[in-house]
Amino acid sequence: MRAPTILRYVSILYRYSQIYLSGRLKPLHSNVGLYPFIAAICRQPGLNQEALSEILVMDKGTTAKAVKELENKGCIVREPDRSDRRTNRLYPTAHGEALGEQLDVFLLGWKEILWKGFSEAEKSQSYDLVKRMAANAMSYVVAERDGPGSARAASIQ
Repeated sequence: MRAPTILRYVSILYRYSQIYLSGRLKPLHSNVGLYPFIAAICRQPGLNQEALSEILVMDKGTTAKAVKELENKGCIVREPDRSDRRTNRLYPTAHGEALGEQLDVFLLGWKEILWKGFSEAEKSQSYDLVKRMAANAMSYVVAERDGPGSARAASIQ
C-alpha cells in the first residue's frame, strides 16, 4: 500500500479547521462558509465581487450568494463605485468589523493549536512551504485554463 500523499494531510487540516471554526461561529449566528468572505472584506474594504472571487479562488455564483447573505445579516454594505456605477464596492458594517475581529481571534487561536511544539524557524518554514505549494498549484491551473504564457499572473497573498 502506498503512503498517503500530502493532500491527505492538507485535507485533514481543512476539515478540522472547519470543525473548529464552525463551533466558534455558531454562537455568533454565522457559519463557517461565510468566514473567508467577511475576513477578506474586512482586510480589504472596498473590494468588488469579482476581485473577491479571485482573491478567494471562488466562482462568481458562490461569491454572489455569500455577499447576499452577509448583506442580509447586516455584516456588509454595497456601495456603487464612483468611477463605474455598474460595479459595487463591498464594505464591512460595524457588525461585520466586529465579526471580522472575532474571526481573527479564532484564527490566531487555531494557528497556535496547529503550531504547538514548533520552533519559530519551523513555523516560518512550514508557512513558506505551504504558500509555495499554493502558488505552484495556482500557476499550474491558471496556465492550464488561460494557456501557457498568458498575461494573467498568478499570485498568492
